[in-house]
Amino acid sequence: MTACASGRETPAAHPAEPSSRLSAVRCALALLGVLPWCIALARSHLPLGELGAALDRLFVPICHRMPGRSLALEGVVMPLCSRCAGIFAGVAAGAAIARPRLAMATWRPILIGLSALMVLDVATQDLGLRPVWHATRLATGLAFGYAVAAAFLTRLARRPG
Repeated sequence: MTACASGRETPAAHPAEPSSRLSAVRCALALLGVLPWCIALARSHLPLGELGAALDRLFVPICHRMPGRSLALEGVVMPLCSRCAGIFAGVAAGAAIARPRLAMATWRPILIGLSALMVLDVATQDLGLRPVWHATRLATGLAFGYAVAAAFLTRLARRPG
């Protein structure tokens, strides 16, 4: 309660509850993370036509989308390569779980290390040292996406509301 000019107390304006803001961000990240997976599955089961193609094109600016480096779900090529699909899935998982809640000083070297693993995966593949392995592309993307989401949500949770 706050006192107004008339001397009476009025209810104080309540800012959005930080936990509800955090929950909204978690839901948004989780939905974003599953979107490319849902688009591919929906296109395999529903006659989406031009709408499906338009949803697929949302990911053109994000990813190279090379068919040989992309997964197919039920016969439909995903709108992202397997590494980017892993990042999106990792973001969804990180938004859903967001554990452990580490300090940003701890997350930074983890994110750098996971980035280095992705670069190593890219380098060994692009230098012809090994073929495209969807499992490693998914795994490195998933780990990185998870860490990004968990670090972001941890940081957001610690910000003063």
